[in-house]
Amino acid sequence: MKVVLLGNTALNYSWFIKTYRQGLKRNGCELHEIDYKTNSLAGIRDQLVSIKPKYVFTHLTFHNNINSIGSVLGMYREVTKKVGTKWVHTCNDARTEDRYMGDLSDVIHMGFVGTLDMLYNCMSAWNIPVYYAPYSCLCYDEPSGPAKDLMFKEPVFTGGYGSHKDRKNFIDLLMKRIPIRMFATQSVNDLRHRTPELSMSAKCILGLCTGYNINGYIDVRPFQYMGTGAVMITRKFMGMDAMIPEECEKRHEKLYYPITSYGTKGADQLIDHWNRIQKEDQTELRIAAFDFMQRNHSCEVRLQYILEKLKHHG
Repeated sequence: MKVVLLGNTALNYSWFIKTYRQGLKRNGCELHEIDYKTNSLAGIRDQLVSIKPKYVFTHLTFHNNINSIGSVLGMYREVTKKVGTKWVHTCNDARTEDRYMGDLSDVIHMGFVGTLDMLYNCMSAWNIPVYYAPYSCLCYDEPSGPAKDLMFKEPVFTGGYGSHKDRKNFIDLLMKRIPIRMFATQSVNDLRHRTPELSMSAKCILGLCTGYNINGYIDVRPFQYMGTGAVMITRKFMGMDAMIPEECEKRHEKLYYPITSYGTKGADQLIDHWNRIQKEDQTELRIAAFDFMQRNHSCEVRLQYILEKLKHHG
């Protein structure tokens, strides 16, 4: 089956692109990619008419700062009319509604969203089938070996330190009590390209999320790091247990260490976990986390689910 990924395909760290690319290929699709930001709408249209894909997966439909929503949807309709392509819109942001909440039944075939609030709100507004499909992890046969230059003895935080006020305040509070090694995204110190080695080398990765109060939302970090065998201390998300429980149900193996709030209570919880991690061997947790995420939340598994839903609806 011929499919197209339309998005930030030139952006090497886009998690949507990375996981959909690998997941679609591992499910036997003939994959083509078109970069949304460096091609005009007319250029995208012409490429799609030439490729004639059955489905196009995209995550940038409703970004008015790139192209107006009306012109994008007009291009979608034109391609569908010419070659019968069906459009699949995805959004895994920490949102309760998407950027467009109008009827899409004449242009978008199906939607996949990353929060339960979006699921209910968008299904009603868009008037199309919408399913819950949160982030996934990349597929690996086994955990990476550790890297000497990444064997940090302090907890590691990767991401935007100052991009969210509550997270920044919490990190500031933590750093008054324990040292933290930080690697900012989109900086010279960005380590996303070395995720498997970092996960198996650092004593602990911190998952200090935002969007934790949006039902069903889980950010990239648990998938990115637990899926590569990291020991994680992470802020729990609303409804997280339904997708990623604290313990593997069958074997009762711990998968990660949770904190339940930001502020003094959360800092106390985190430091208690950190003290335990330093004292106890974490090999079993690493293996359990890696195995659970690869079995249940790999991009191959997630895209198999998505493709099955597409097949069901024709």
